[in-house]
Amino acid sequence: MRKLFNLAVVAVCLLLIPSIAFASGSSEKADVQKIEVFTRFSDGATKDYFERVAAAFMAENPDIEVVLSSANNQNYKQEINVRLASNNSPDIFFAWSGYYAKNFVDGGRALDLSPYFEKDKAWYESFIENQFGPFTFNGEIYGIPLMMDGKAFYYNQDIFNELGLAVPETWDEFIDVLDVLKASRYIPISLGNIEDWATGHYMTTLNQRVVPAEVLQNDYDLKGDFSDPAYIEALEYLQELVPYFTPEFNSVTYDMGINDFISGKAAIYYEQFNQMQYIAPAKFNWSWFDFPDIEGAAGDQNALTGAPQGLMVSASTKYPDACIRFLKYLTNMENSEALVKDCMMFSCVDGAINEETADEKLMAMADTIKAASSINLWLDNATDAEVCAVYLSGIQAMVGGDMTPEKVMENVRSKVQQVIAEM
Repeated sequence: MRKLFNLAVVAVCLLLIPSIAFASGSSEKADVQKIEVFTRFSDGATKDYFERVAAAFMAENPDIEVVLSSANNQNYKQEINVRLASNNSPDIFFAWSGYYAKNFVDGGRALDLSPYFEKDKAWYESFIENQFGPFTFNGEIYGIPLMMDGKAFYYNQDIFNELGLAVPETWDEFIDVLDVLKASRYIPISLGNIEDWATGHYMTTLNQRVVPAEVLQNDYDLKGDFSDPAYIEALEYLQELVPYFTPEFNSVTYDMGINDFISGKAAIYYEQFNQMQYIAPAKFNWSWFDFPDIEGAAGDQNALTGAPQGLMVSASTKYPDACIRFLKYLTNMENSEALVKDCMMFSCVDGAINEETADEKLMAMADTIKAASSINLWLDNATDAEVCAVYLSGIQAMVGGDMTPEKVMENVRSKVQQVIAEM
């Protein structure tokens, strides 16, 4: 009887094995680490790119679920601030570099990624090194540089050939070119400055060319007071360009400014490399040249105005290792080449821009970014938002004839003192 009973127990156990296995499978499924990636890419080729990469990653890493979310460019800044201040923080989030990213670091919202780079030197070395600077604070790296950028003067080669003009390398040569264009039927430089960041980009570069690098960084970090007379000198260089800009440029939109160049009405246009897709449809031969050197000026003539954009990891994520695994996958060579080829973006991964993924112009632009002594962040990424707002509005008023360079800097210094006092 006891033997029959034991056999019955064994039989029951055997029948239960599938149920036990199923329960084990359910436990494994429950152990999947779910991470949210929140970006500003809500449509277009870049949104499709992230979806493809996430799907491929999950196929290779079934223990991690990647949930993509996004907001359009206009709303992203507000939405990410709300999310990070709540208990609903994304695990990985898009960030502009410089002061914008620094705010997340200072608020304790961003994870220090330095230990991960120290463990995986090859991953660190796969990036173009000068792109880490704008995501580095107090000697620690807080962001993955995903897309790099620079700013240059696009120009209409057909107009230059028609008027016998050569590409200028110095400021004096630049003014000579502009004088010839001014006497022609063309707008010398197309500009839409209804949004004040446009001339702010000019001042970003002029400050870098004219103001000593250490002084500039010290002031942008609010450790100085913007009292160096070189700031006024830089503003005066911008004033010198005013007669060559689109008429009534402070009432001209960005789209109108770029359209004047694309349509052939204007000979020169100051624009970002990452906006090349808007220049490419032009029905004329075009190229680009670097912002001219200002001979004798005290600033760095070899730095490049631009800013990488990238991704940061939330300090409150439950799964930091899973986040790093996804970021490593996103920035491997195959996916970085796809970012270039499919989205026309300048990947920060060294070698991703090559003959298979880009044309000669794009490769030359990438080489320029890579060769820069440093990346000079846009003014609105480089310093405090309140200080920048006063600076940009003052620049816009100055080029419109309503303010002097001295008054612009007086207002900036006043706002700096106020911001420092409130810290």
